[in-house]
Amino acid sequence: MKKIAMLLFLASTSMFLSCNSDDDSPIQIDQSLIPGEWCLTEIKSENGKVSATIENIPVKGDYSLSGKDYTAKVTFTEASDPDLPNTFVSSGGFTLVATIKIPTQSIDHEEIVPDFIGSGEWKVEGSKLITTVGGKEESFEITVLNSQTLSLKKDIDETVEQEGITFNVSGSQIFTLTKK
Repeated sequence: MKKIAMLLFLASTSMFLSCNSDDDSPIQIDQSLIPGEWCLTEIKSENGKVSATIENIPVKGDYSLSGKDYTAKVTFTEASDPDLPNTFVSSGGFTLVATIKIPTQSIDHEEIVPDFIGSGEWKVEGSKLITTVGGKEESFEITVLNSQTLSLKKDIDETVEQEGITFNVSGSQIFTLTKK
């Protein structure tokens, strides 16, 4: 069962490297609110599901993710020239707490994530915050954006292989940041 916990950790740390989500009713985003320094204050999951076959036994369960010991910060900078990209830089990390519940068992796993998201470029398209890190572009739904709070949602529906076991992981992860 530690393999499942590690899988959830891997899936959650790829939060900025997962598939994007689509929303039929996008909100209007004031991009001018994004530049500045933001501190990660909460991580949570919704509708987390995990399944795998381990030693020929199908295993299905629910998972939840949360965080603690937050030191992660992200500084978004808007380019002064419209021909240049907006950039961001992050520092710090957090402790990821995963709880997996399968029939007859509950597993808790904690893992230190020393680096939040790295550095790269950002832009807003509709209600999506799109980041590019190391040439890889990802999209996050902006669910809240005001002068003090930025909340990003990432839907996950992926298959991951870990130590010869194929895991199916789905759900949403929500990251809340507070402006300094």
